[in-house]
Amino acid sequence: MAWQLIRARQAVVPGLVAVAVILCTWVEGRWSDNVAALPSGFAKAVQAIPLETEAWEGRLLPPVDPRVLQISGAAAIVSAEYRHRTTGDRVTVFLVGGWSRDVAVHTPDACYPGAGFTMEDRPYPFALEYAAAVGPSAVRGKDGDAGEVRSAEFTTAVFTKAQPTGTVRLRVFWAWRGKSGWESPAMPRWTYGGHRPLVKVYFVSESPVGGLPHHSPATDLARQLLPRLDAVLSPALESQKAGKP
Repeated sequence: MAWQLIRARQAVVPGLVAVAVILCTWVEGRWSDNVAALPSGFAKAVQAIPLETEAWEGRLLPPVDPRVLQISGAAAIVSAEYRHRTTGDRVTVFLVGGWSRDVAVHTPDACYPGAGFTMEDRPYPFALEYAAAVGPSAVRGKDGDAGEVRSAEFTTAVFTKAQPTGTVRLRVFWAWRGKSGWESPAMPRWTYGGHRPLVKVYFVSESPVGGLPHHSPATDLARQLLPRLDAVLSPALESQKAGKP
């Protein structure tokens, strides 16, 4: 019986997260005037989310309805669920890519309550360092020195929702990726303006009561996944054609 409840919760959590993210993207589109085309290859870069890291393996979740994508104004919405090979921990990752006027709005603290969640406390910043490279060089340089380290600035909060299998308690981390790396400004729409390609990421995992963000499996996955996302997204975001529509 306990095992059945665990499996039921594992099936429910990605669906709950998807509802919240889809609600956010739908609202974004309703408030946007989408007429310009994004640079060629940008959507494919967002969709090319890596599914393997040193300790995690992922699977793509079902794509959103094409009508939702059209209404949202986003160029691409992709989601994946990752499982830690040793601990069995699970983390859901969502990427939303499009013009900044669409992607820089409607953060989880606004959208998750609309999907039936209650936010436990105020969102607050969370800085995470990760190696710029992938593989052995991500730990040590050629001469034994530590490799380049990058900093990602996230915002995080905890959301809860009662379900037949028990209360689901999710910690969400979110940030945006433009040309300057992963950031989470207090006023993203003001920071990014309306006419630059932008990617928004959510890392979502279940969190025990009193669980701290640096103990979340989502941060472990983020440290391993971010350098791979950078490798995929940077060429599209830094292209000279990615400046203005």
